[in-house]
Amino acid sequence: MTINHQRRKLLILGVGMALTAPRVYAKPQTVPVTLTSGSEQINISLPAGDKRGRVFTLTSPHRVVIDIPLEAFPPSLVHSLTVVKQKFPWVVHTQIAHFTPQITRIVLEVSGAPSLQRTSEAGNLSVAITVADAAPVQNMPVAAPATTKPLLVMIDPGHGGKDPGAIGNEGTYEKHVVLHIAKRLQTLLQQQHGIHAVLTRQNDVFIPLYHRVSLAHQHEADLFISIHADGFSNDNVSGASVFALSPHGAGSAMARYLSHSENSVDVLYDDDFKTNDPYLKQTLFDLDQRETISRSLDFGKHLASNIIKVHHMHSPHPEQAGFAVLKSPRIPSVLVETSFITNKQEEKLLGEPAFQEKMARAMADGINSYFLNEKKNNLLS
Repeated sequence: MTINHQRRKLLILGVGMALTAPRVYAKPQTVPVTLTSGSEQINISLPAGDKRGRVFTLTSPHRVVIDIPLEAFPPSLVHSLTVVKQKFPWVVHTQIAHFTPQITRIVLEVSGAPSLQRTSEAGNLSVAITVADAAPVQNMPVAAPATTKPLLVMIDPGHGGKDPGAIGNEGTYEKHVVLHIAKRLQTLLQQQHGIHAVLTRQNDVFIPLYHRVSLAHQHEADLFISIHADGFSNDNVSGASVFALSPHGAGSAMARYLSHSENSVDVLYDDDFKTNDPYLKQTLFDLDQRETISRSLDFGKHLASNIIKVHHMHSPHPEQAGFAVLKSPRIPSVLVETSFITNKQEEKLLGEPAFQEKMARAMADGINSYFLNEKKNNLLS
């Protein structure tokens, strides 16, 4: 989604918007490496001074090989590879492993002859990877609004790996249920609405909260939606909820409880992921941030108005809370609690494919409705 800059030029004046990948490592490293992407290319950045770091191509089949002087490769690279594999049809396969004990090797198998464009600046080598004959990522037919840049939705299935999320009385794990719903939402967006969508995780892996936000920025997502099925101390509580970020704390007792529960994940499970990046430790609520929150609330209204058609809402209107996963300075972001897994009836529903389909379809319709409204109001170009 390309924001109409003439409508928003007062909001985006370079106030810390040059976002970079967080330096998140399995153990301390000194090599800054980022793997990002635009609408047509994959970008890799690594130190130019270390000759062990290199990017080259191979044939039969076509491959791009990236060697990085890292003894322990960052989990952030693994998660970014998951995204680019979904984002670009011309990426056939990705792999990351140790080539030697001191060298991490990334291999991208691509469908055509790759092109590498190299630039060096401030001691870093940046390489843009494209495939000349490949069809660009584009909105598929049907109802998606036409834009100069393909729309991209980042879908975030909550929890995963060592973080199970909430667990129902019958043993249903939140992390599994929301992954099923997220995958169905991805399919519906692409097949029914022509909107490209990628998942932060495609299987049962753990991703730190702030890295989920960073993934959306690294790969130029236009919307971010985090899907959950949380629990509550009172198992009679039921219904779906939609949340946007609040700069001033939660708007209700329920919102406070849920945001505290979700935000404690990194404290409980994130022993191996540390960061000193000040961007990841606080979000500055400047004019652009407030505009993003306003658009997130509008996005939430479109979602709620569709979800309420298929399932009752705990709150019929979007609420606000300080969920860490929603703290994007410029990407409209919401968190959807599809139901309460601690409610006996809703735990049963969450395990039913028919209910998962209904929830995914309602969210897909809400996302498409939001984009169409943005286009109507000249906020997409």
